[in-house]
Amino acid sequence: MSQPDEQKPKGEDSFKGYLKYSGLAFQMIGAMVLAAWGGSKLDDYMGNENPWMTIVLLVLAVVASMVLVIVSLNKK
Repeated sequence: MSQPDEQKPKGEDSFKGYLKYSGLAFQMIGAMVLAAWGGSKLDDYMGNENPWMTIVLLVLAVVASMVLVIVSLNKK
């Protein structure tokens, strides 16, 4: 006789999903902090009165983070 397949408890799957999406959140926060810091340094280096490089890098970080989230949600 064959033995029944081992089934994972329901809590284990939800825990893995929680870890996956909380990791995405930390990546998004890290990307934005890095973009803000780098943009600030670039603005200081270039002598900009307005924080143009900070704004541009933050927008790029947000767009890249959203693409990462969409790709992650579509992949199962």
